[in-house]
Amino acid sequence: MSATVFDIAKKATVSIATVSRVLNNTQNVSHERKQRVLAAMEELDFQPNRWARGMAKGQKNQQTGQVAMMLINIPDRIAHTAYTMQYIHGVQQEIAATGRKCLFVTWNDQTDGDTIPQVLLDGEIDGVVFKGYPYTEIGKQWLSRYPRIILNPPAAPPDCDSAMVDYEEGAHDSVAYLASLGHRRIAFVGLPSFRTKLLGYRRAVEELGLDVDEGLIHTRNISLEDTSQELDLNWAIENLWSLSKPPTAILSNDYFCGAIYKALAKRGLKVPDDVSVIGYDNEASHCEALIPKLTSVDIEAVELGRLAAKQLLDRIQKPQERYRKISIRGRIVERGSVRKL
Repeated sequence: MSATVFDIAKKATVSIATVSRVLNNTQNVSHERKQRVLAAMEELDFQPNRWARGMAKGQKNQQTGQVAMMLINIPDRIAHTAYTMQYIHGVQQEIAATGRKCLFVTWNDQTDGDTIPQVLLDGEIDGVVFKGYPYTEIGKQWLSRYPRIILNPPAAPPDCDSAMVDYEEGAHDSVAYLASLGHRRIAFVGLPSFRTKLLGYRRAVEELGLDVDEGLIHTRNISLEDTSQELDLNWAIENLWSLSKPPTAILSNDYFCGAIYKALAKRGLKVPDDVSVIGYDNEASHCEALIPKLTSVDIEAVELGRLAAKQLLDRIQKPQERYRKISIRGRIVERGSVRKL
């Protein structure tokens, strides 16, 4: 088996990042370290991979028939959600349909430091669909070598294609749906990071002439990393029911809706008899487990994964074209948590 950059790093007693800098002929490596790396390469008969040789010669379209699906710095809580698995399924489905292989990779450069995934070092892939983003500069540099598309970032980046859930339009559709059933006082509960959803909520309230009341909007920074503690949204429900006219419906995301159900029950309120509740993300196992079952906006994660993979394949063939932003607004899946007034 031929030597890898990991072997070189171990032999030269340097980091993977240092080997990378020597391979890239960058200036920020000391002469002594560079000589150690070069000596290790010679001793181990290191041969640059096929992709790297092609890049060095200025060759294009030396395709390997493989792409990577990467989760980068994604917390376990998000990595194990149904919609993340659906993203992955959609990507794999589209890639497999073209006869290519899809390699699944997780990468955390916050804890792994300068460790770069082997698939990026070896160069035996044609491109990357990724969710999340590297923190280290060396990680960003290695990722930027490949045609790539990012899945559902907070905002479309300027340096690659993106495939995004249109949360603003989805929230707008949710409010319009509730309004069509006679609801005029619709509350919004969530995190401050739900900015695009809140934009859609506000726009729909204004366009449809619904009750404008800042007291109906409740956001608060809540740590979601410690899953051992139950999410407490009693504060939001207490505030909403302290209003002279409480809401007839609440919009939030699926995870929050479970806690909203409990907080409502604590006040003796029933869903949907006393108040309707609509979620976002449509994590089916979660929505179906609630009583009553939760109406929610499906973000069409499988389809988004497919569209991302399709765009990546286009990018591989046409690397010089302008970067594209693909978006999908989702659809409302009706269950039992919303009633007509």
